[in-house]
Amino acid sequence: MPPVVRRVTREELYALVWAKPMIHLAQEFGITGTGLTNICERLNVPCPPRGHWMKKAAGKPLTIFELPPIKDGVPDATDLYPTPPKPEPLPAAVATAAAAAGKATGVVVPDGTNNLHPRVKAWLAEHREKQKERAQAARLRGRDSWEARSLIPDLTDRDLYRFRVSSAIFTALEKAGGRFKATPMNGRAVFLVDGHEVECSIIEKLVRAKGSLDESREWTAYPYQHQTGLTSSGFLRVSVTTYLVGQRPQWIETEKVKIGALIPDIIAKLMSAGPILEQRKIDREESERRYREAEARRYEAQRLKEIDDKRWKRFQAFASDWEERSKLMPFIAELETRLEAEGDVTIGDRPLSAWIAWAKARTDALDPFAGGATKLFQSISKVTQWS
Repeated sequence: MPPVVRRVTREELYALVWAKPMIHLAQEFGITGTGLTNICERLNVPCPPRGHWMKKAAGKPLTIFELPPIKDGVPDATDLYPTPPKPEPLPAAVATAAAAAGKATGVVVPDGTNNLHPRVKAWLAEHREKQKERAQAARLRGRDSWEARSLIPDLTDRDLYRFRVSSAIFTALEKAGGRFKATPMNGRAVFLVDGHEVECSIIEKLVRAKGSLDESREWTAYPYQHQTGLTSSGFLRVSVTTYLVGQRPQWIETEKVKIGALIPDIIAKLMSAGPILEQRKIDREESERRYREAEARRYEAQRLKEIDDKRWKRFQAFASDWEERSKLMPFIAELETRLEAEGDVTIGDRPLSAWIAWAKARTDALDPFAGGATKLFQSISKVTQWS
């Protein structure tokens, strides 16, 4: 697989797809054949028709499509991004999955409702309580037509089958070391595996309803928990909905394979989510640590630059003072010469000599070398970010 992105023009891509089969060219690019076909369509690059390479190998006449002129809105080049390889399985997750599958082996779906997991038994009790509450409310309101329709029917065979399968999964999960956070009746459970939340749905696989709306809703006592217009396919779907780094484990029943036979694999995936999520947590914390360190380095670099810029401004100010003093010294000397010629007359509140002394003192104050170069740079070194 190419390690980097490769940029190709329409002309280059056209020459390549007619030079070798698409599947081989796609492998060189590190992408799928379908992906390469889509890229050719986007760039309006014609591809060899079906059977082209067999005809060429047999020496038969070939039909070659020319590269059409580029159209408005069609790019003249594109970047080919290699498909990243699938991550290697985490050793800890593999080991955990194997151990969990072994512990789940032997767990079967109960035939009836007598030996259900306590959490599923609570569903049965909850259903009976809701039936009683709804029936009592209907009696109090005179049991009109609306209230009659609002009564909760008995659990159907599909409801009870899902309950029994859920009971088996819950039992197997506990045997493997998993715990429960939330197990609502609708089948969208949240388990705790190694301290991490793992979401799992144990629900009906739904299909588009073919009969009337009322007929399509007879398969469950809780039709309004499901999307309108869909009905049961007669099979269950179990899926791990928590993101597991490129994985989306799910299991769908068939006529030949029931969920009960898949329980060890389901439990293996659920329990292996613990090490995967733990590693993801470690990776996230490491990423956050690197980000904080990068931010600290960026802030420190910014702070040092601000200090350096302020020190440079202080240095430039010393240079400006020195240049200004160099311009003023001849002027001061000329004033002292004129003092001797004009005499020390009084000007305003002081004599001329005092005025010249004032100007000389101000000029001397501009001298950055009054304390030598050492003192000059000592002053610069004391500049801080907040100076």
